Amino acid sequence: MASRTVLGISFLVCVPAWVCIAAPALLAAEPAVTDLALMREELGRRIKAFEALWEKTDDAAARKRAAARLAEMHPQFLTLRYSEAARTLDLATHALSTDEPPGLAAQWAASLIAVPEQRVVDGGAKDLTVSIRQLYPIKGELPKRFEVQLWFNDKQVVTVRPEKLPVEMKVPLPPLGDSLGLDRTLYCLVESGRTQRHYTLGISQVKDRDARIAALRKTTGGWTALDTIERATARDRAILLASLASGTLEETDLPAANLLANAETMLDGKPFFTAAKPGEYWMSIPLGGLKTAPVRVFVPRGLDPAKPVPVVVGLHGAGGSENLFFESYGAGRAIAECRKRGWLFIAPRSGLDFTGAPPVPAILDELVKRFPLDAKRTFLVGHSMGAGQVITRPSPASAAAESSATPSRSRRFPRSSRPAKRTSASRSQGTFTRRSPPAARRTLRSRSTPRSSTSSSCAKRSRTCSRCSNAWHRGNSSSAALFVP
Repeated sequence: MASRTVLGISFLVCVPAWVCIAAPALLAAEPAVTDLALMREELGRRIKAFEALWEKTDDAAARKRAAARLAEMHPQFLTLRYSEAARTLDLATHALSTDEPPGLAAQWAASLIAVPEQRVVDGGAKDLTVSIRQLYPIKGELPKRFEVQLWFNDKQVVTVRPEKLPVEMKVPLPPLGDSLGLDRTLYCLVESGRTQRHYTLGISQVKDRDARIAALRKTTGGWTALDTIERATARDRAILLASLASGTLEETDLPAANLLANAETMLDGKPFFTAAKPGEYWMSIPLGGLKTAPVRVFVPRGLDPAKPVPVVVGLHGAGGSENLFFESYGAGRAIAECRKRGWLFIAPRSGLDFTGAPPVPAILDELVKRFPLDAKRTFLVGHSMGAGQVITRPSPASAAAESSATPSRSRRFPRSSRPAKRTSASRSQGTFTRRSPPAARRTLRSRSTPRSSTSSSCAKRSRTCSRCSNAWHRGNSSSAALFVP
């Protein structure tokens, strides 16, 4: 187990952050797992908590302890023992804080989960039923001084001291007032003596939920073509929101009230996604007819249509989604690095069969109509399956050039059937691949590195290249990076 670096980002060599690519029928290998979606979400929640603490921990001994635990998690995950994997992940998180084993109270606190009956509730609902249960079993009796508290605001805290599990709690929902919807936070506290565990869940309140979602589905369902990003996004959101309202659980907290309100706004036909609106967005890219490509995009502040900026495309690992680079993979470090530099970040969703690489050129062709992307400074990064897709796919921007110096003209990303020329260096646990034609070398020299640092020997050096200050030249064992001029 080790930490590797690419783009100045520390990656842990561990299982993908969000998991569960196995068919539900295979879950017989672990009888304790009864809800695949719930396990997927809880493992994701735990890996995010672990990564957040890892990023704050500088103690090498603590990291080594935690890494040893993660090594135990690999066979558990690969043999579908997800409850055991969750327990091991909790032990790894504990190891970052102390070298002492967790006591019984700490083990019980870590094992509990809060399961709301719904994540998207109608605005007229007065309370929310939440089930408190165990994600994995603990050897030993439930501690006597054991308490669970839930609340949306600190004036309406609901407390239970369970004698057995599961137990249900009814948590009052704050009134919506004049708002059409709010994305709220449900706060959870598990306490036993000096042991405390805090975590949160996202709950969305939507006024006239069913009627509004039905109206959105009716409108978007009548379209015979999705010719804009807004139309593609509104249609896909209508499907997603209907699924959420029916009780389907996604892998991460989604701001459903905000997603619905924005989708309703998109029906006016005006551009919703523009360079003037910085932030993080879920959107769908039209691919012709009714086909779309779901992506999540980070748009930096201060974009100037006349000054194209670099763009990073991140391809996630098997079983993951477009959310991984934003919420995991070093606690969203890739997005933080792009925010510092003023670059765009695009995370498409891939298929699960290792051949379903997203249509990166088509995605870039659409997004360059809205954002000032520099076709000559396009980067691909990938984790696990995504790394393989980066290495094997043709360049999305080979020989790309601006069609016009006029900012309003589109800068297309031509497709190339000729694979990029690559130099690569094998490492003990993976490969780092760098495309380095003359144009790429000139770009790197002019922007950040001395001439000597762009030598092809750079890729053949050790993990931290002493001659090269450019972050794109640093490899890691679970990811691959490809520079595309």
